[in-house]
Amino acid sequence: RGQERFAIYCSTCHGATGAGDGIATKYGLVGVANLQLEKTRSLADGEIFDVITNGKNLMMPLGPQIPVPDRWAIVAYLRALQRSQRTNINDVPVSERAKLNVLP
Repeated sequence: RGQERFAIYCSTCHGATGAGDGIATKYGLVGVANLQLEKTRSLADGEIFDVITNGKNLMMPLGPQIPVPDRWAIVAYLRALQRSQRTNINDVPVSERAKLNVLP
């Protein structure tokens, strides 16, 4: 659910991986947060929820449009996105690497 909601509400500005390179930036929107940076990764989940709810800087508040459970699902999905961009093959158990078709 978080992935779906992120795609709907967030990716236009933040991009598919949250790197701040969404389609809106191609049309002149500047100052979009890169959600992959340590500044955002170090925020508590509740702080991210608050930004989604109330907005911050250029980001408009989305609380009225997104139900509470969906906002939490977006936070959870963002955490998965952040981890996916900061991992390497050593994070995958040796027994699972062959499934990825990657040499150890």
